[in-house]
Amino acid sequence: MNHDLDTALSQLKQAILTKPPKVQAILTDWLYKWSKYITREQNFSPDYLPYYKRGDVVYADFGFNIGNEYGGIHYAVVVEINNNKRNGNILVVPLTSLDKGKAINDIPKSDVYIGDNVIEWTSSATIAKPNQIRAISKMRIVKPVTKNDKRARLTSEQMQLIENKLIELLIFKKA
Repeated sequence: MNHDLDTALSQLKQAILTKPPKVQAILTDWLYKWSKYITREQNFSPDYLPYYKRGDVVYADFGFNIGNEYGGIHYAVVVEINNNKRNGNILVVPLTSLDKGKAINDIPKSDVYIGDNVIEWTSSATIAKPNQIRAISKMRIVKPVTKNDKRARLTSEQMQLIENKLIELLIFKKA
């Protein structure tokens, strides 16, 4: 094995061991998944996946990230218009639930409340996180990946709320 790789892996192990047990478990799980992604990507083809349209809700693994970057497995909404089925990436905005004990007025100004029971098999208020917009590999999509998987879609009104917030966050307006 390459000396640089040995050094990097040793430093990674030491960094992980400084974390609390729960974080160690999360990081170890993510490293396991990441190694599977690395192996799978050589033969991955998005052709077998369904065509994802703007407004489709996917369940995706955002992985373990740094600082306040969004991570873990969460629902997300496809915001890209006309994603090519053969494109291995897709542009999404993560979705989350309103925390227990919190009211809609408590959500950060960068987030958007898009409704209750938005995803029919969940029973909570749904919040979009447009400031966490990101392109993900379609390999990260857990569901739907077959035509038999449950599917959910946001309404055009819900998508408009997200689009308005994206414009507010991303488009510089001259005073």
